[in-house]
Amino acid sequence: MKTLVGIDRIKEEKIYKFLRSGRIGLISAVSGISSDYRFTVDIMKESFNVTALFAPEHGIWGALGPGEKVDGGVDKYTGIPMHSLYKDLLETPGKEAEGADASGAIGDVDIIVFDMQDVGSRYFTYASTLFCAMKTCASLGKPLVLLDRPNPISGKVAGNCLDMKYSSYIGMTSVPIRHGMTLGELARFYNGEYNLGCELHIVELLNWSRDMYFEDTGVPFIKPSPNLPTMDSVVAYNGTCMLSGTNASEGRGTTTPFTSVGAPYVDPIEFTNELNCLGLDGVKFTPALFIPKFSKYPDELVCGANLHIYNRNTFDPIRLGVSLIRTLQKMYPDDFAFRQPAKEGAHYHIDLSTGNTDVRDGILSVDEIMDKWTAQAEKFEKDNAKYLLY
Repeated sequence: MKTLVGIDRIKEEKIYKFLRSGRIGLISAVSGISSDYRFTVDIMKESFNVTALFAPEHGIWGALGPGEKVDGGVDKYTGIPMHSLYKDLLETPGKEAEGADASGAIGDVDIIVFDMQDVGSRYFTYASTLFCAMKTCASLGKPLVLLDRPNPISGKVAGNCLDMKYSSYIGMTSVPIRHGMTLGELARFYNGEYNLGCELHIVELLNWSRDMYFEDTGVPFIKPSPNLPTMDSVVAYNGTCMLSGTNASEGRGTTTPFTSVGAPYVDPIEFTNELNCLGLDGVKFTPALFIPKFSKYPDELVCGANLHIYNRNTFDPIRLGVSLIRTLQKMYPDDFAFRQPAKEGAHYHIDLSTGNTDVRDGILSVDEIMDKWTAQAEKFEKDNAKYLLY
């Protein structure tokens, strides 16, 4: 049976009347789409008084790259004033947990509506956008209506919980790397665990269960960001995105982001053989040569491996990410490096993404890290089951 997302159910009587009662500020992006392929902004405009749009990272239409500035102004395609909810605070000392809130513009509307497709990862900034929006709505006394969407990589929970010392826009709250929640459930978690006091209304999913991957839902797949063009890239993201904090490429700037990895100093045959010898479940590797057009090593030949995920249920992207880094350290100790902090006093990017120093400090083996992180994930899953909706 086809899954119905929140925007499909927007005309249900109770929420419909509530939304018609005031000026709407819509936080959305190109992934905000109904099951019949209509954009949320168009559906909302037909029935409600949408007076402002609020853009996350990548912008309303998903055209901007990671970290690119999102400008405000009147959106040329809808004619609605648009405000940015994204600014780069990733490595600003003392501001890692502040985010961006556009509180002045939010103060000019009566109700905030949130509809974007998450990817099930602590790294992905849409969850941070939600957290900041809820904080701002609470401070201004504005209700937030969240139109829920599936977690595209199922409800499985994995990885360590963020040490709040390393809170940033790519990990603002203490959830596991693979958090296993929908955004509606995360919103309930934020209110409950961080005492936000946000007046929260959730339009729930119908016909979604926690064992489903996105293809099982029948909902249209619209890439949630420019570098997540396929479901394989989304499935691999929690692992290969760890390379963002290193001098190895995670495939950004190619047609296969997050499923191609490597560096100019890598021998693709030896590297691929080493990875296959690890015996990682659900994935195999073949040699890869690619030339990124942006991000790391633009217009340079990069050598490494392509990922082939053949069993999503057994594949562990987080083990893969840690294993990739340890393999590069072992094979290329004089070449591999973690990215240095961009500013004095800032944290390493790898510590912000992984949520602690376990990967960078090199003390623990892959198995020891995974045992430690799995215990944290299991405790989180048990302690926070009360926030689940499905």
